[in-house]
Amino acid sequence: MPFLYEKLPRDVLIPKQTKHRRLFFAGKGGVGKTTVACTTAIYTADQGFKTLLVTTDPAAHTGNLFGVPVTSTPAQYGNSNLWLVRIDPKVAFEAYKQQVIQSMGGQFGDDETVLRVSEELNSPCTEEVAVFQEFLDYVLQEEYDVTVFDTAPTGHTIRLLQLSWDYEADLMHKDAFTAETAALDEVQLARMHTAISTLQNPEETGMFFVTLPETTPIAEMDRAMMDLLRTNIPTQAIVVNQVLPQEALSSRLFGKRLALQLAHIDTLKRQHPAQIIAIAPLQDDEVIGTTLMREFAVQMIETDKVVQ
Repeated sequence: MPFLYEKLPRDVLIPKQTKHRRLFFAGKGGVGKTTVACTTAIYTADQGFKTLLVTTDPAAHTGNLFGVPVTSTPAQYGNSNLWLVRIDPKVAFEAYKQQVIQSMGGQFGDDETVLRVSEELNSPCTEEVAVFQEFLDYVLQEEYDVTVFDTAPTGHTIRLLQLSWDYEADLMHKDAFTAETAALDEVQLARMHTAISTLQNPEETGMFFVTLPETTPIAEMDRAMMDLLRTNIPTQAIVVNQVLPQEALSSRLFGKRLALQLAHIDTLKRQHPAQIIAIAPLQDDEVIGTTLMREFAVQMIETDKVVQ
């Protein structure tokens, strides 16, 4: 029986009615999630939706694919509906540190206290919090119709839920310094709850995993999917990347490889019978530049007439 190379449904990528859409692409390193995320972002932008592509990739792969620098400030890509931005830990850390210091200075007016807090902020934990806060900003923003995250969201999401629960427990046992600090605590908790609600709402958030048709990346993906499901965040689709074309079956070498790939895909279908499983075929060339990304989108996504 010939294998059907199913595509990613358009409906899981575009916003519903007046809602905004957040699309997360996760997976083991090296499975091609940056390529899939960038291709999806250019697709939604071409469909007429104002799209923001967010990456935490320190290796600047996103910039290489688009041929432009990607900085910590959202920048429009040419005259398109696409904007690009990177969460830079160092930039996020400095901005967060200055924000805290200014807040402390205005609240206490005590140079010694502000200096002590400033020194305590110089830690890896502060950088983690700063990146986390910026991640929250992009989850909650409403300027863009579609926000595509080129990042493995599992750790961020689990951390968000843990921080929210721990934060709520801490507030129950905390004597606030002032009414102002108590109000800030409540605002931060409400912000976390809103972000969690957004991530758990399939109308607003699409969680996608990219994998290769191989044992190790599939096993890692399955564990991550279960972690997210325990937090009431379902996976909406699996994209199996770099699948050989069917004509490879006639090759002695590649035919055996394709048969192995199809066996892995068949197992995925049996283990996840209700899951959307899309196929991203192996490309002749490295997918760099919007021309090749648009060609890749036609093969990966159920495309309608493109609006450009």
